Amino acid sequence: MVNNEEGTLSRGDKLAPLRTLLDSAGLRTQGALLAIQGHDVALCRPWLEQAPVLRAGDRLWEDRGCLDGALLSYVKRQRQVDGIMPRKANRLATQEAIHLAELAHAWPAHPSRPEQSMTLVRGGEPRWTECEVPRHAWVIRFWKTKKKRTAHLVVGTTDLELSAPWIVRHDEERPEIAHDDEQRTSGGWLLQKRSATR
Repeated sequence: MVNNEEGTLSRGDKLAPLRTLLDSAGLRTQGALLAIQGHDVALCRPWLEQAPVLRAGDRLWEDRGCLDGALLSYVKRQRQVDGIMPRKANRLATQEAIHLAELAHAWPAHPSRPEQSMTLVRGGEPRWTECEVPRHAWVIRFWKTKKKRTAHLVVGTTDLELSAPWIVRHDEERPEIAHDDEQRTSGGWLLQKRSATR
């Protein structure tokens, strides 16, 4: 059981699914459960280090909760698996990537959203000292209507060859993955029923 910010209590568990993307679909190929108060990195570390489903040359799109520089370095060096992760806005490395992108004054159009632009920051983020492998960051700039100001999203990667269209295409799949997990936890899949496959 954990205390929420608003003073309420929650209980449950955390699920860390590893979803393998096929041509146009995803398949859950690994997973782990942990008590709700556990940290995401502690939950994912064992199977990121040992899961046979991860092979050299794979790309691992991580959730913000799994952001751990030492683990990302291990996965890249020991397993030859590249990591891609959306960055938390309050991290120094994220702020530094945004600053370097703004200094470059080069904002090509976003490949699929004309109202946004994005740029590559090569070899940036020196403030993320826990991550010891080379990495780049894609910084996406857009207008935040509610706050009436420019805002940024940052996606970091250890795959130094990724292009903007590739990053964008796979980033657009994240809502579908999150929706699947929401269905599972909200009872949308009716997992409590033990129905026959027919």
